[in-house]
Amino acid sequence: MSKGNSMEPIFRHALARRSLLRLTLAAGAMGVSPFAFAQGGAAPKRGGTLTIGADADPIGFDPGTLTAFSSYDMTSLLYTGLLRWNADMKIEPDLAAGYEQPNDTTYVFRLRGGVKFHNGQAFDAEDVKYTFERILNPATASPNLTIFSAIKSVTVVDPMTVRFELNAPNAAFLNYLATNPVGVIVPRGVSDLATKPVGTGPFTFVSYEPNQQCTLKANPNYYERGQPYLDTVVFRFFKDQASITSALRSKAIDMTWFKDPKVSAQIVRTAPDLVSAPGKTTRTFPVWMNMKAKPLNDVRVRRALSLATDRKACLETVLGGSGKVAAMVPESHVGGYDGVGEMPYYKTSAAEAKKLLADAGYPSGIDLGEYIVVAANPLDVSCAQILQQQWAEAGIKVAIKPMETAPLIQMWLKGEYPTLLSVALSWSPDPDAIVSRMLSTNPSGKAQGMADTELDKMIVDARTLLDPAKRAAAYMAIQKRIADQAYVLDIYQYPLRWEAWWGYAKGYVALAANIRSFVRTAWLDK
Repeated sequence: MSKGNSMEPIFRHALARRSLLRLTLAAGAMGVSPFAFAQGGAAPKRGGTLTIGADADPIGFDPGTLTAFSSYDMTSLLYTGLLRWNADMKIEPDLAAGYEQPNDTTYVFRLRGGVKFHNGQAFDAEDVKYTFERILNPATASPNLTIFSAIKSVTVVDPMTVRFELNAPNAAFLNYLATNPVGVIVPRGVSDLATKPVGTGPFTFVSYEPNQQCTLKANPNYYERGQPYLDTVVFRFFKDQASITSALRSKAIDMTWFKDPKVSAQIVRTAPDLVSAPGKTTRTFPVWMNMKAKPLNDVRVRRALSLATDRKACLETVLGGSGKVAAMVPESHVGGYDGVGEMPYYKTSAAEAKKLLADAGYPSGIDLGEYIVVAANPLDVSCAQILQQQWAEAGIKVAIKPMETAPLIQMWLKGEYPTLLSVALSWSPDPDAIVSRMLSTNPSGKAQGMADTELDKMIVDARTLLDPAKRAAAYMAIQKRIADQAYVLDIYQYPLRWEAWWGYAKGYVALAANIRSFVRTAWLDK
């Protein structure tokens, strides 16, 4: 078996998992998750409904085609994959009972037996093969096609064994497999997953009422003994922070999260029974540019925008300093890549921006038209307004256009916005997932107008580096090239959400991934 770096997340914690064996056996005999005991306190109580306040409706439930983060809370409870992230954000087996890596490009997974999908269909290796061949089929239009493009073949060895062959070593492969919804398994023969999701997760789908709520119920056939403890999970959808805050204070909801650190700090200070879990720095706020036509196909105009941007002022004004100036890869990213440092064209100089515009043929300034932002996120709108003022000092005009999330994302993915658009990136399992958006062969890159063969090679080569130090250096070089060409303006990075829940909700763990997969271990003491 290879002992390359890509295997370290599992090997490094093997002893820790073995140390829980006696605990697992004792807890399992009582039908209780050992995780509950690891949290301390009494044995979990069964039953009840956990109501979670959400700030946006899901946009579909098919993990193979999802692009909206608002769907991930539900997919994290409906579906599972071969691997998963544990409470410490380390990889561990899930639908896989274990695996071997005979060489740098081969992975052989042994599957759990006795697992059923929510429709009663037995899970086996054919479903694994179907899932990934579906992702890799261009007709599916999966946003995950590029990140799994390293897969050469998926072979069913026997009903409980599946083999992946990769085209080249890929340090990100296991991270992708562990990530929900990217690496989750769907049942073969089921076509309407977007509205009728069928997975192997701890909860099953009951109903979705747009702008109202989504209801899930406990999966009686879930394969982890004793879980879940809750009978029902209800996601209630709110359109603004004030409504969520009011619902939490009145205990109309048991759990939620906040986008604004100032709001989170205030409500937690005034409610001592609330458990607060500030998020890790996982979100980046970028300004995407349509470079397929004038004027943003000219690097001088793009560089002028970057030089006209005072990123630190945006950070201080919008977030009160709760974050840091950013490049593409967040500092708390799995792998420890710090994507800031010295970046080209990150200094602020309206004079130099004006000179570049004049060189590009715009001596009197330029009007870039609409700058589209997510209406439902006040922080994004506030930052856009500050950028509008900053750019105006360099002679760059924009008109801010707040827009609903679903149509905005479609415009972004298709590259159908006139010039500028901001949609923030949530947590990603690997730096490759972020920078791969800039590949000229990626649908996202094509939509934006990317055509940089040198950058393409840098991104593809970085995937094959199994040495962490070499990977870190490669991603820093990639980010510097992106900043030098000003393909995207990254403004700042900060925690995507600040989670909060009432103390009677026990056994829950907030993850850096900002998904609620540990609702499976949550229980109510009220």
